[in-house]
Amino acid sequence: MSISIDALANLDTQGQVQVALLLLVPILAVVFMLRPRSLPGNLRPKGTFEHEDPANSASVAERRRDFCRIVATKRDLWIFTAQSRQPGVSLPVDLPMGMGPDGGDTAVAEKVCYNKMKWWLQQELGRIPGAIDLGMTSEWSVVDRIMYFISASPGFDFAMRHKVPPRILQPKYMILVSNGGQVRVAWFAFVSNHADPGATAGPFVVKLVSEDLRSADRALRSFSKFTYTTRAASCSDMEKIISAMVPSILKGVDQDKWDAFERA
Repeated sequence: MSISIDALANLDTQGQVQVALLLLVPILAVVFMLRPRSLPGNLRPKGTFEHEDPANSASVAERRRDFCRIVATKRDLWIFTAQSRQPGVSLPVDLPMGMGPDGGDTAVAEKVCYNKMKWWLQQELGRIPGAIDLGMTSEWSVVDRIMYFISASPGFDFAMRHKVPPRILQPKYMILVSNGGQVRVAWFAFVSNHADPGATAGPFVVKLVSEDLRSADRALRSFSKFTYTTRAASCSDMEKIISAMVPSILKGVDQDKWDAFERA
């Protein structure tokens, strides 16, 4: 809408008020759309998070079941290594025909899933001179640390600790193996201030990135440390959001420089 100064001057007071309101409405609409939105719960734009290893055999079994289910999707667990540099590449673990987390012998499926992930990690680190002693990996705690994280518990506990409604949408997990032999895990999810029924995405994206799970410091503790970020969602497709971060992910993979990814 446009109106000349002369035309506005010829209006009575009531007419001028009406015109002013008509001009103000679209301005207020833009201001409303661009207003800062409060983060869910007590989340901050950037913070830290610690998560304990499971404390008993029942908790370990629960994590193992979750891990097998996530791996079996062939969708929700991505890998980035020196050889695997494209988004969307899932952990190369296939279960035998007729065997899965919800069918057949589930205990065997979980064991196969765990052992194949362990074999994959051995192969990846075995390509790096001096990264591992393959004769010392029969009891290999880093595999357990990966499995503990790639389950429902850490994300749920993160949401509860930060008072976020436990409506976690499009969760994605990553295993990151660097050229220097570091092993990290990451988790992404949409979150919201409201548990909206039927929603498939949320207005915010939470990202957790772990410390190096092979570090000597981690070996002395019963918990893993993470950095997290909370950002306004740029779209409703988590795969597109993660794909935009590939350059910062590969900087970590190639150079062990993870700051850019942690801040993204």
